[in-house]
Amino acid sequence: MIRIGKNKKVLTILETISSDINISITDTALLHALINYYMRAKHADCFQVTRSGLMKISKISSTRTYHKCIKNLIQLGFINYTPSYHPTNGSKVSWRIKGI
Repeated sequence: MIRIGKNKKVLTILETISSDINISITDTALLHALINYYMRAKHADCFQVTRSGLMKISKISSTRTYHKCIKNLIQLGFINYTPSYHPTNGSKVSWRIKGI
């Protein structure tokens, strides 16, 4: 069962996403996948993700689109992203949204 405090963090993320007019539907799908990884990591401040996993969850089929969306989310101030060039280690992501 998820505690109320953790639900509040996810709600803050969702409210921030829904109020931003600069976000595309593809960005929203990728954010959905990031929230999925965040919840699997038990709401850790920094969590690991894989490109293939994020693309599968968000239904993004092109790596070019994936990288464009990641870049956009960084520029809009939603996430910090530290890429991993190692095949088995995931990239590190943390939220930059106030209140998290």
